[in-house]
Amino acid sequence: MVTFRYRLTWLDIDCARVAHYLRYFVWVDEAFHRYLYERGFHIKEFMEQGYGLPYTASSCRYLQALTLEDEVEIQTTVTDLAPKGFTLRYRIMRAGDSAVVAEGDMVRRCIRREPRKSVEMPALLSEILKEIAAEGDSR
Repeated sequence: MVTFRYRLTWLDIDCARVAHYLRYFVWVDEAFHRYLYERGFHIKEFMEQGYGLPYTASSCRYLQALTLEDEVEIQTTVTDLAPKGFTLRYRIMRAGDSAVVAEGDMVRRCIRREPRKSVEMPALLSEILKEIAAEGDSR
């Protein structure tokens, strides 16, 4: 399981003074990319080699509002791991009281950009995803 903490800033807040709904996806993506980077998988190099990892579906259930300077903990695991794609399942909790404020899924596919088609993931990425999935299964 990937765990990431974040404190909301002005960038995250909309005109109603609560977290903008799209920011939740940004936090999950940031947590995931940091995890990959720390394990030696660099998205920049992956893209330079002609690959892409686009989202093909996403969902979020917003359970409670977040406001400026709230601190959150994002917990992410991998489910539905296949040779050409996977699902990130996430839960976002307010750090102060551990209340679940949002949860959902983000589906990604591995592609070659030219020609644009789904392909099997590189071995290193696949191994890292298997580790995340196994950590999630053991909880």
